[in-house]
Amino acid sequence: MRYTIKIRTGDVTYAGTDANVFIALAGLEGSMREVEITDPDSVNDWEKGDINSTSIETEELGELQTGTLREDRSGTGPGWFVDWVKVQHGEDGREWTAQVGAWSDHDGRNGRFPVLRFTRTDDGQYEALERQKAEAARKRRERDAEKKAKDDIASADKQIDLEIARLEKEAELADKRRKLAELQGKINGTTPAPSGTTSPAVQKTFELYGVVNGANVPLSRAVTLVNGRFQVNAGARVMIGDQPADGYGYAGTPGKWASVYPSTSPTAYGQDADKGVLGWDGAKAWVIPAETLTQLFGANWRSVVY
Repeated sequence: MRYTIKIRTGDVTYAGTDANVFIALAGLEGSMREVEITDPDSVNDWEKGDINSTSIETEELGELQTGTLREDRSGTGPGWFVDWVKVQHGEDGREWTAQVGAWSDHDGRNGRFPVLRFTRTDDGQYEALERQKAEAARKRRERDAEKKAKDDIASADKQIDLEIARLEKEAELADKRRKLAELQGKINGTTPAPSGTTSPAVQKTFELYGVVNGANVPLSRAVTLVNGRFQVNAGARVMIGDQPADGYGYAGTPGKWASVYPSTSPTAYGQDADKGVLGWDGAKAWVIPAETLTQLFGANWRSVVY
């Protein structure tokens, strides 16, 4: 920031000086180190009754408060009498004045004046510029708030799109899992429950399971699909359980049909409404449709199973 400094030498005998002159300034927002000053428009500055002017470049000082002024005791008759010092802000025209009215070499001061204490003597364009700055800042805040609101909406919109994409992917995966389960059911001789069917109370659940080498095994290990028909594997037997202790715990009265197919009637698979037949594939229980029961036990499968 550029500051213009004006110094009035007093109109008293021997008031001028040929010494080198130095000044430092301090404000509410910054301070300036001491620098030597001269009047570029004067051949012989700091003379009796003269007002000399110079400019300095420094950081923004804010509201000017104090300063120091001295001469270095060089030259002939260095003693200097100063009436006042004025400093003007280069941007907004504010002016501060420090009244001095003292000699530099009296009272043992050895070239240094008392501390300069500034008061504002001219507002310049400061108030108008401050209003302009405040208005510009307000508009900037409004623009920033509008941009933030748009960014927030865009971000929320993107998040919604991502959530929709995620849910669509989950629905796609769920559909694939359903198809996989249907294929596994066909391979294992079981069929997953169709959606949208309702089930009355099942009074009895039967469980088909396998026995290999005297040990219970999932039904899927006891049968194999050959040319579209299920056959019992060599060395295996298909057992029919009607008690919880049989097989893998799905049989009983009423058994676990309702927990496996809570909204589906056994009639959806060709079984009796009050009796359900399940099998376990090692991972979960599945209904055994009448078609598979016929392949395993013949057309009179009901008399065998029930």
